[in-house]
Amino acid sequence: MATAVDTAMNTDEHLLVQAGTGTGKSLAYLVPALRHAVENREPVVVSTATLALQAQIVDHDLPVLVDALEPLLGRRPEVALVKGRAHYACRHKLAGGYPAEEPTLFEAPAASGPTSSLGAAVVRLREWVESSKTGDRSELVPGVPDRAWRQVSVTAHECLGGQRCPHAATCFSELSRAKARESDIVVTNHAFLAIDAFEGRAMLPEHQVVIIDEAHELADRVTGVISDQLSAVSVSAAAGAAAR
Repeated sequence: MATAVDTAMNTDEHLLVQAGTGTGKSLAYLVPALRHAVENREPVVVSTATLALQAQIVDHDLPVLVDALEPLLGRRPEVALVKGRAHYACRHKLAGGYPAEEPTLFEAPAASGPTSSLGAAVVRLREWVESSKTGDRSELVPGVPDRAWRQVSVTAHECLGGQRCPHAATCFSELSRAKARESDIVVTNHAFLAIDAFEGRAMLPEHQVVIIDEAHELADRVTGVISDQLSAVSVSAAAGAAAR
């Protein structure tokens, strides 16, 4: 498989590979990807369907391969992980740059519960952000409920963007994208890859090679990005928001 991937990248050919779980597929495409990226001085994008596989690649597979291949490649390959803005804490929101969180059109009302639990989670999040280097939600252990995370994050539609936000210089999302532009391997997810392709925004660095892992989920993930659902609950929430 590694030889086939290497040949496909060097001859500009498409390649479809199917193999069983635990056969080392990730290692088989990462080795030639690292060599191709370093030798051609252009990034290779690796896209996965799940955050779990992202974590495995970035935290386990790539560190081992980078250490092993550095002497052979002549330099240490650089690796970056890029996700959508909602996965990162927003410094502008933490600084009070957005109004209090309101239910969104496509979101059911949160279940009732002690407000003290939400407050404690938000306080913990604020303390975590002060020491975090990435602001990536997946690095917060143990995690927090979605409702708490929304108090410190924004969606792509809510984000002011790097040109307008007063905190752009220290924005976790912007920093992750800046790092990606200087990296050899850029790991992302199918949803982010789809947005980059469909919306014409250069969120990923210019690249010629894309490796799509968990490709059997690509269609569903892309459809999910460009779709949403209306329900009686969401219509009621929209009506209530309009009345206010």
